[in-house]
Amino acid sequence: MTSYVWQGRWVPTRDTPQGFDCADSWRHEYGRARGLELHRMRFAAGVGPLPAGMWESALALLDASADLFPRISVYEERFRLDIRPAPPVRESTDLTLVSAPDPRTMPLLKGPDLMRLAEHRRAHAIAGTDDVILGDFAETTTGTLVGWNGRTLVLPEATRLPSTTEALVVERGKKLGCDVAHGVLDPAKPMWFLNALHGISPVRRIVSHTAVVLLPRSPGESEWHSWWRYKQLDF
Repeated sequence: MTSYVWQGRWVPTRDTPQGFDCADSWRHEYGRARGLELHRMRFAAGVGPLPAGMWESALALLDASADLFPRISVYEERFRLDIRPAPPVRESTDLTLVSAPDPRTMPLLKGPDLMRLAEHRRAHAIAGTDDVILGDFAETTTGTLVGWNGRTLVLPEATRLPSTTEALVVERGKKLGCDVAHGVLDPAKPMWFLNALHGISPVRRIVSHTAVVLLPRSPGESEWHSWWRYKQLDF
């Protein structure tokens, strides 16, 4: 990981993050990204007006020959950029369902709960699963969840982080003539894990300490994957 702090320009640092008052991250594949303006807008909504030139000069530091997972953040009024290598895309996702206190304190803002969510995942994820469900299928510690009921895209009716990936999926679903509804997700029907790092990752299994539920796959899934992987890059 290569890190910088903002001092009117990005200055290299070896300090590790001490916390996050607000943060945002996205996959930056060989100089291109998906929904990049949505990420900038979400970050700015959390911190207020960004310092002039900061966002643009952060993008200029991203190596166009690499697959990256940059994170921009602010803590105690100090802006930080961490440029991390991106892991392989997770083609499907297995989730843990566990009865445990919800670690989120500020679910509408990305950043303040990042360390608590990471600890929650370490403490509760069952071996062989990728993430832990929060709330009544509201989201997970690293992404959002959506479901399918036929051609209706179902969004959780719950307090959760606004998802840039979900916004792009909803936009395309509407263009394809899909209905969009809000409700409680049904684990007997297709469900997708969404985030900027892995994109669309169908939920394969939901695992608890007493049962394993295998989820069906949604029709048209391969075409959605193709759209996300090859047609949605916009920068």
